[in-house]
Amino acid sequence: MAKQWQPLTTLTDFVRNLFKDWKPIAVIGVLLWSVFTLFQIEPEQTLNRWQELAALSPQELKVRVQQDAEHLKEWPKMNNYEREDTVKRMLEEAQVANNIQVLYRHKGYVLFTNLKLGLDLRGGSQLLLQALPAPPLVPEITPEVMRGVETVINNRVNSLGVSETVVQRSGKDRLIVELPGIKDPQQAKDRIGTTALLEFKELAIDKDGKPYWKGVGLTGAEFKHAQAVPMVGGSVWRVSFEFKPEGAKKFGELTSRLVGQPIGIFLDGMPTDRDTDGSPMPVERYRGVIVREPILAGTGEITGNFSRDQAIDLSSKLNAGALPVPVKILEERTVGATLGQDSIQKSLVAGAVGIATVMLFMVVVYGVPGLVADLALILYTMATLAIFKAVPVTLTLAGIAGFILSIGMAVDANILIFERTKEELRGGRALYMAIETGFKKAFSSIFDSNANSLIACSVLLMCGTSIVKGFALTLAIGVLVSMFTAITATRTLLHLVPRNLALFGQRFGQKSATLKSKEAV
Repeated sequence: MAKQWQPLTTLTDFVRNLFKDWKPIAVIGVLLWSVFTLFQIEPEQTLNRWQELAALSPQELKVRVQQDAEHLKEWPKMNNYEREDTVKRMLEEAQVANNIQVLYRHKGYVLFTNLKLGLDLRGGSQLLLQALPAPPLVPEITPEVMRGVETVINNRVNSLGVSETVVQRSGKDRLIVELPGIKDPQQAKDRIGTTALLEFKELAIDKDGKPYWKGVGLTGAEFKHAQAVPMVGGSVWRVSFEFKPEGAKKFGELTSRLVGQPIGIFLDGMPTDRDTDGSPMPVERYRGVIVREPILAGTGEITGNFSRDQAIDLSSKLNAGALPVPVKILEERTVGATLGQDSIQKSLVAGAVGIATVMLFMVVVYGVPGLVADLALILYTMATLAIFKAVPVTLTLAGIAGFILSIGMAVDANILIFERTKEELRGGRALYMAIETGFKKAFSSIFDSNANSLIACSVLLMCGTSIVKGFALTLAIGVLVSMFTAITATRTLLHLVPRNLALFGQRFGQKSATLKSKEAV
């Protein structure tokens, strides 16, 4: 005998029906997780402080964070690794306001979310770089060379203090670098585009008796760490460095051999010393640094009348490493913050109109079941956005397009289920069994359709550019979440519909012939 739903007459019956299997628990759990993940409430003064930090330039922010870190009680007890990790964590926290979207203000408190926004929504710069061969050491650009270039560029971009950066290969020898929110594109180009090969050289005499600087096989690649440090007075800066063990050994041997003689320090073939106008000193006038005694501890410093910004820039380059080959900036594109904000507003309007239209369609066509599907759609929207925040996914215009498209696909699953249910009712089944059978029979069609979408998303993720990948990722997440909301959430909510309301034109306990006769008419 077919199982029949019984009317919910008491609170005990309601609770027992709600928790009789895992599905209601899963729906409630997903709803609670989505709410607590997606939304935050903070005092308005806290938000103002975050926005003040976000308004600082990258260098000002790094100095501010470094100062705050040094005032921590635990700072003197930390080792170098712990200090670097602390500064990195504080830098990330200081940039939280870059992606805050305020939803509501009330009595000194702010309700907001902070989905990560990409270049086209926040504004910033995009650079297209090309790696160039460097014969005879690197006669051609291979995948291994590009991996090295990508790693160094990643390190340099991260040292700028820019969040949500994207460094991605495009073709055989090109990289796309996206810098959302960056305020100084020239600084990014200067730091990214230079080779940053630091070399130590000794003075030698050629066959014509002319002095020249000769390489000794010791470079900045042997550095363990470099740091910009102010000299007495603070107007002139230097760069202190520490070698790795093997580099320390080479440096000790070199300085022992050259006591009383000069050592030259060159960056990208030019002396690190600065001329009166701030540019690198010409090689003809460069005299190097006199070695007064062997340096065996593996530490030293680079002096050259550096300004604060020059010293910080040089130390950042050295810490990031030298590019294995030169790179050329082929194209630069700048997106203004105003344009990005305008894109956000238009995207929000488009998304709201799309969701509202779909929800209205479901109610008009299916009545109460359509309203149930709309509630599941709201859960779907919140859960998907919460996943975007938790992963985190950097949202672009293409990503928002993928999300809005997935909303329509989420409703498609409900339409398949409802039409299957109506077919079962026409076949003479009771309402409960018609709904259960409709879900079971529609599942294979839903699974096949979504599997095909996921395969397409996988191909786009593997082969597409950054914009296409953003679209594919948001669409894939949306498809996966839609399977849960259509199969589990909609089904659970239908179980909770009061029995005095008709579903698909039929009430519980009513014979299915009613629907059949109506269809015949």
